[in-house]
Amino acid sequence: MLVQGVIALALVAFGAFYNTGFKRAGRVSLPVFWGFFMLVGIALFVLRAKEPDVPRSFRVPGYPVVPAVFVLMCAYLLYSSLAYHRTHAFVGVAVLAVGAIVMLIGARGRRGGAA
Repeated sequence: MLVQGVIALALVAFGAFYNTGFKRAGRVSLPVFWGFFMLVGIALFVLRAKEPDVPRSFRVPGYPVVPAVFVLMCAYLLYSSLAYHRTHAFVGVAVLAVGAIVMLIGARGRRGGAA
């Protein structure tokens, strides 16, 4: 957590020195942002299908139409950010992929040490 905070502060500092630093940060993070929002919407459908009898503390208004429209809009915005910002957007996706690989390697190392 501390390393992540230091990295975030360094990115903010570098962005402050360049006129387009914050714009670039937005371009890099947009596809990741919309991708995760889309996954949240998809998770709603998956969890409802896997566990239909679990009592729900919150009823989703207009289910399944409203969440389906939400997922479709997020998919469109994800596609749009990838198509419009191209290189910057793919850099954000690449950083996310590297992070996922590091996380999987770390999880595998913890499982191997516990056995």
